[in-house]
Amino acid sequence: MTPGSPGVNVPIVTEAAATGDVAELYGEIRDHFGLGLVPDVFKLVSTRSRFLKVFWDGYRSVFDEGELPRDVKELIAAYVAREVSCRYCVDAHVLFLDLLGADTALKASLSVAEVERMDLPEPVRELLRLAKRITDESHRVTEADFAKARACGWSDAQILEALWTACQFNWVTRMVSAAGLVSLGQLAEFEPATGR
Repeated sequence: MTPGSPGVNVPIVTEAAATGDVAELYGEIRDHFGLGLVPDVFKLVSTRSRFLKVFWDGYRSVFDEGELPRDVKELIAAYVAREVSCRYCVDAHVLFLDLLGADTALKASLSVAEVERMDLPEPVRELLRLAKRITDESHRVTEADFAKARACGWSDAQILEALWTACQFNWVTRMVSAAGLVSLGQLAEFEPATGR
């Protein structure tokens, strides 16, 4: 465990110092992304292997499967992050949009303040409206919000995935911001070279 990581308010376990369950989870995460490293966000809960496992399982539950297109889920994640001013998460999910080869309109839409002005198909805008309501006033979401998404052609399974994605990123963005993680690779220089 390493206290005082650069700009981060919680202790972390570096990749070089990881043992046991944390080392095993780090290996899974590193292999999954194929980037040769564990993204900083997962390190935030690394001092509690059970938290890390829940976080990793939650991430995979959003992105590893489902009926909603992956690029739409990435857009929802980035949109929620933008709405709550989580720069790290916006940058991470814009990067994933790039890696997926997603339509550039998805990424460009994040620079537009209002959903109504985004150059996106109406069904995608409707899911972003739902994500905004979930983020800003979840207690006011009603069946009418879900009916609007259905009217745009989304199935109940796809709408549930949009809801799940927005909710997952509402908690993740708050954790990231509270922990002080602000930029991609923020903890990379802190990691000793491991040859991995």
